[in-house]
Amino acid sequence: MDVDLHPPDDYSHRFFIWHEWIQAHGPLTAENAFDYFTTSMFYDKQSNNQVLRMQTMHTGLPLVNEAEELRRFTGIEFALVHAEPPSLFIIHKRDRLSPDEVRPLAVYFILNNRIYQSPDVYTLISNRLLTSLHSLQKSLDTLRSHRPAYTPRTGFVWPIAEPPATDAAAAGKKRTAEGESVPAAEEPEELSSSERGLAASATADTAADSKRQQNTLLLLNAMRTTALHAHESFQLPAAPPEEPVPETPVTATAGRSSMTPAPVPRGTTPKGPSNAPTPQDPPARGPPGGGKKKKKRTLTMPTPAP
Repeated sequence: MDVDLHPPDDYSHRFFIWHEWIQAHGPLTAENAFDYFTTSMFYDKQSNNQVLRMQTMHTGLPLVNEAEELRRFTGIEFALVHAEPPSLFIIHKRDRLSPDEVRPLAVYFILNNRIYQSPDVYTLISNRLLTSLHSLQKSLDTLRSHRPAYTPRTGFVWPIAEPPATDAAAAGKKRTAEGESVPAAEEPEELSSSERGLAASATADTAADSKRQQNTLLLLNAMRTTALHAHESFQLPAAPPEEPVPETPVTATAGRSSMTPAPVPRGTTPKGPSNAPTPQDPPARGPPGGGKKKKKRTLTMPTPAP
């Protein structure tokens, strides 16, 4: 069921034509164009024009100057403002407020015997915007349907199409039409339907393989680049080499330097070699004369026998 969204008094989507009236009265002129307009559904029967016509209908006197007579009224009226017979006429519907002040309400025009209502500015702009948006949406849908595959390295890249092979054939036909001889190598050979099908399938397979290989190479290069940057970013810095610690020379203890052991006094037990670790650093010496004094050793020689 069709639903009409236009209001009841809106006839901007309709037009009026009456062929019988045109055949009876002849082509339209500036004198009979308004009479032809009064037969359409755009004409208001309650307008001042109709009131004036009703007043002079039975008098038999024609209206000499209808525009001057309408200046005596106030309200809705129609006026022919422009005429280009026999194809174009413009009629205004307006509200007369005073003899010198009118307010336009609607515009009608007669084009090639058809009467139309002129759209307002809002309807005109909205229609143009709707048409532009529809064309733009259709273009975007076409681009989206032919969008290439995504690759991690390059993203969406539109392929550059090769020039069609029909250009060479068209150039050969043009040279033939001009009287030039076409070389045998450029003459197209006719192929059977099966051969054409095999050639088309082979071409499609080759194109698919090349595209798949290209995508694989791009992905491999992206992985290599990512691995290289990751290795450089997360590699730990090398530890500095350890410096060798110089060995501290062991200082000999102050005492006898002879290899001959010292005589052991009587009553003392010779002590064996000590297993205690030798200190690395010599003990600190005190100030001279400080601490305990060492006991002077005395050696008693045995008395010789007489």
